[in-house]
Amino acid sequence: MLLKQGYPMLDKAPHFNKLKVPQMVPGYKRYIIVDDDIMIKENAPAMDSVPSGFVGLCMDAVQTNTEAPHVEWTANSGFIVTDGSGAALLDEAYNLGEYPYKHNDGSGKGIWGPFDQGIVNDVLFKHEKIYKLDWRWNFQPVLDYFMNDRGWEVWSKSRLYRLMYYIAQIIPVKKTNKKKVKEAYGVHLIRVSNPLFFDFLYK
Repeated sequence: MLLKQGYPMLDKAPHFNKLKVPQMVPGYKRYIIVDDDIMIKENAPAMDSVPSGFVGLCMDAVQTNTEAPHVEWTANSGFIVTDGSGAALLDEAYNLGEYPYKHNDGSGKGIWGPFDQGIVNDVLFKHEKIYKLDWRWNFQPVLDYFMNDRGWEVWSKSRLYRLMYYIAQIIPVKKTNKKKVKEAYGVHLIRVSNPLFFDFLYK
């Protein structure tokens, strides 16, 4: 189901729409809420069984920037699995709005991720209702690459470095996460300049 109309919001970024999906389309036993920049393979297996009342999320590719002690690992909010009772936690995050502390702001409470991601992590870890999904449902290839290689600064400034990554997905070289891309069920196209490239890889 593609939701083209957002939830009525006052002062929230559009990213918060996903947290209201159970209210927008009520009556389902389970919700799998997927960002529109995630490609899901046609032959993906059956979804993990998430315990009732919990919210299932995959790990974010960036795990070094969260400082809040109650967040044991940083979850990416682009792929969410929950049932009706777990949806109440998403509603709580929506009502609270954007998390007030940022990475490296001196508070020691920062949680990595813009818009809805910080507050979703905050709420789920405080309630101890987060379930870690298999990373293959929400693999972030570009972030995974530069976080495990030369870092964001080089990626953002060097066109050659970015180009070499895409070339490495096609030809056999050592520094590539091509194997992970092939193994993934869902590819989150964060920082991807040409989504059709990964569409080609899947075919």
